Amino acid sequence: MPLADPALPYGLRDVKITPINADGSLGTPVDLPAAQTLSFSEAEEYQELRGDDRLVAVHGQGPTVEWELEAGGISLEAWQAMSGGDLSEIGSTPTQVKSLTKKVTHARPYFRIEGQAINDVYGDTHVVIYKAKVTENIEGEFADGEFFITSCSGQGIGDANEDLYTFTWNETQEAISAGQNEIQLIASNGTGGTFTITYSAQTTTALDWDSTAQEVEDALVALSNIAPGDVNVTGSAGAWYVEFTGTLAATNVAQMTLGTGSLTGGGAAVSTIQEGSAT
Repeated sequence: MPLADPALPYGLRDVKITPINADGSLGTPVDLPAAQTLSFSEAEEYQELRGDDRLVAVHGQGPTVEWELEAGGISLEAWQAMSGGDLSEIGSTPTQVKSLTKKVTHARPYFRIEGQAINDVYGDTHVVIYKAKVTENIEGEFADGEFFITSCSGQGIGDANEDLYTFTWNETQEAISAGQNEIQLIASNGTGGTFTITYSAQTTTALDWDSTAQEVEDALVALSNIAPGDVNVTGSAGAWYVEFTGTLAATNVAQMTLGTGSLTGGGAAVSTIQEGSAT
C-alpha cells in the first residue's frame, strides 16, 4: 500500500555499525548482536548577541547528534569499530582464541550507525547517523545472574557530504545493507556552458555548469539503465557526489564519464572515491 504519514516504528530489529576508513571510505559493516536500544537527539549550541539592552540575534554553531547504544553480549568486531584497538585470532577449532587489545595510544575511530525498526502496519523505518564517535564511556558489567550488556554513547557529526542523519521509511521492509555503496565524485571548475554524463553507454541530456544536485540526479534517473532510487546525488555546483543505491547498492559499478566540449572556463572529471562492494 502507498506510504502515508505517520510511520509507526515498533521495537528495534537490527543495528549495524560500519567503520569509516582514514580516507573517508566505508569499511565492512559489523552487526551489533542482540541490539536493545538506539536513541538519539539532535543538538545544537547557540551564540547570543546582545546590545542596546536587548537580544539582537541568535545563531547556531551547527547541529550534531547525541546518541546511545545498548546491545546484549560482546562483539569484539563491534567493540573494535567503536573503541579502536587490535583484534587478533589464533588457532582453530577447538582451541581457537580471539582477543581485542586496546593500547593507550589507540584513538577512538569514526563509524556509521544504521538502525532498523519494523513498522506497526507494513514496511520499516531506518535511521542512519553518518559519522559517529564514542565520546563518553563504552562499558559493560559482569554480574551474578545477569547478561553482559554493552553500552556506549557519543556524538554524530556531518560526513564529507555534510550529511548528519537520515530517516528512511520503506513501504517494503529492507534489510540493512551488508556492503558499501559506490560513490563517484563529479568535480568541475567550469564557469559556464554545459556538460553531459555517460553511464554504461547511456548519456544524459546537457546539464548546466551550475546544476543543482537534484538536477544531476534527475538527469541520471532519466537514463534507461538507472531507475528511480538507484542514485542519490548530493553536493553542489563544482562537486557533485553520486552514491549508487537501490538495485545498484553494494555493487562495483562502471565509472561515469563526462562530455565537456560545451563547458567553458575550466574542465571536469569523474573520480571514484569509494568502490561499491558486497560483503
